[in-house]
This record gives sequence, C-alpha cells and structure tokens, in this order.
Amino acid sequence: MILKIKLLLFSVFLCFIQFTKAQIDYPVLSEFCTDNAHLFSGDEVLSLNNKLKNFETETSHQIVVLTVNSLDNISVEEYALRVFEANDIGQKKLDNGVLILIAKNDKKFRVEVGYGLEPIITDALSSRITRNIMTPKFKNNDFYEGIDLATDEIILLINDPIYAEEFASVKEDEHNTLPLIFSILLFCVIFVVLGLFIYLGGRLFLFGFKKLIHVYRGFITGKISFIFFPFLLFGVLFITIVSTLFVIMPLIFAILIGGEIFFNTNVSEYFNAFSSSGLLTIPMLLAFVGFVILLLPFTLALIKQKKGLDPMSFSWFKTDHRYMDKYFPSSGSIGGGGGSSRSYSSSSSSSSSSFSGGGGRSGGGGSSGGW
Repeated sequence: MILKIKLLLFSVFLCFIQFTKAQIDYPVLSEFCTDNAHLFSGDEVLSLNNKLKNFETETSHQIVVLTVNSLDNISVEEYALRVFEANDIGQKKLDNGVLILIAKNDKKFRVEVGYGLEPIITDALSSRITRNIMTPKFKNNDFYEGIDLATDEIILLINDPIYAEEFASVKEDEHNTLPLIFSILLFCVIFVVLGLFIYLGGRLFLFGFKKLIHVYRGFITGKISFIFFPFLLFGVLFITIVSTLFVIMPLIFAILIGGEIFFNTNVSEYFNAFSSSGLLTIPMLLAFVGFVILLLPFTLALIKQKKGLDPMSFSWFKTDHRYMDKYFPSSGSIGGGGGSSRSYSSSSSSSSSSFSGGGGRSGGGGSSGGW
C-alpha cells in the first residue's frame, strides 16, 4: 500500500509539472524496437522486434526499445517515465513492462522498469546491466550488441524460476493485502484531512472573491483611485488564487486516491483522458482562471453598481476612505458575515512484431547511464 501511495504522489507530481512546462510530443510506439535515431540497421531492428515480440507472446512481459536523437532538455529519467506512461508499456494490473531508452545526441540511456517488475529487476541489477553491458558497448558504438546483450540479460532474470515465483507472489499479495474495511477507513481518514483543506480553502476563496467584487465596484464608481487600484487588486488576487489551489488540489487528490484504493485505476488514465480532450493545457487553464477571478467578479461588480444606482466614474488620485473602511478594514476577518500525437514507427519492422501497450505503469525504478 505504501508503494501505491508513493506511486500516486509521484504521478500527481508529474501531472503538476505538465502545467508548468511546454507541451512535448513524446514518441508513440508501434513496434517493440523504434529506432528514431537510426542506430541500428534494418536487419537489426527486425531481429530485436522478433525477439521481443516472441518474449511477450510467451510470457506477457513487454520489453521495448526506443532510440531518439534528443531529450529536448529533459532529464533522461523523466523522459523515459513519460514515454513509459504514454504508451502503457506492460499489462494492466501486472505492470510488467521494461523500456530501454537511448538518446543519441545527449549520450544518455535509461532502463525504465515497470512497477510490477521492480522486485525482480531491482535498481541494483538494472545498474549492473547498464554499467557492465551497455556503457562499454555504447562507447564503442556497438549499440545493437549492447541492446541485444542487455535484453538477453533482462529476459534471463525474468525467466529465472525463482523470480517468476516471486513475481506471482508479489502480485497476489498486492491484491490481497487491502481488505475492503481497511480501504474504507483509509479513505475516510484521507477524506477528512483533504476535506479540512477544501473547507478552509473554500472560505478563503469566498472571502477573496467578495473582495474582488468590491475592488472592481470601487474602481468603476471612483471610490478607489486609479493609482491605488493595481496594488489593492494584486493583494486580493493573490489571496483568491492561493485559495483556489487549496480547493482544487485536494479535490484532485481525493479523486485519484479514491480511484486507486477502490478501483485500482491508473493516474495516467485520467491524465491522458484530459490531455486528449484538450482540457489539460496552459491556455485552457489561464482561460478558466481569467473567467473565475477576473471576468466573473467584474461582471458582478457592474450589476451591483447598477443596482446601487452609483454613477460610473473614475478617480486618478482620490480614494473614498469610508468605502475602504467598510469593505477593506485592516482588521477584516475571513470568516466575517454573509452577503452575497505524433506517431513514430520503424519502417523496417514487420507488421507481425507490432507493439501495443497493455496498460502498464512504472514507479520510477530502473537505472540510467551515459557514454
């Protein structure tokens, strides 16, 4: 359960990072070996595709190889995890996928291990593979031999009877260690904590939203001067935006944690659904925020101005202190009274070795290297 919570928090963190970074088109994989950096010959790509496809057919485990020219100024760990999640490498609920990423120009590579295979392909074992096999071969530009030997080693690890039994027992224990009553109690505790944040954030948001209306109303009626208006607006906007985060983020956590505990859903499924719908973009976020904290309160301020029969006017320097004392007292209380894709594929691969993700996910385990 602790690993699940860590995975959930890590995935939510990545979702948050998506808002703050430019949109990047991560490769959409259709083959087990996708050689976008042209490090392999056509026969080598075909050989890797056939070997990895046959391994999936026999065991359901997915090992996928991807080469790219550049990481686009992103760490190799984050890039690999993004590609892994975007392509659902591994089977759903088994999370038994492995991604081997090579960045040609950056001279970096990564073995990203699915959540379900981490007990078998530990960070120490994957580090041994990258250090003893891949790095020496890559330094000599023997990329195919390095990948061929690395995938052979991974297949040997997974096929070891001891590890095969461990993999089965780990997945069985994972599904049996959370009785329904415990899941309900855990969700209730989390819900109470998140509910407290939502309650406090909601009160703070209502406080800031009402103040925004009074700021706009005072400005268009000449009771707040043009000089003083930006400073007052900035302070109230800051309160409103911060309180909005206190409401939205706990709601997102509650939905994701509830889905993880009761339905074993993958965070990336929600994220990919929003991304494909076009709702999870910075312009859409700015449009929503602009409507809630700018357009809506300004419209309500105009309505209040007309109902109050206050003439519309503007003041450059003079501020009505009685208006300020009434709506912006220095001892004001928050709890005060009421009022109103781009597709990538290898042309030299056969259609019989095509790759299709099964809904797997990664918890960030694996090993990175360079040459």
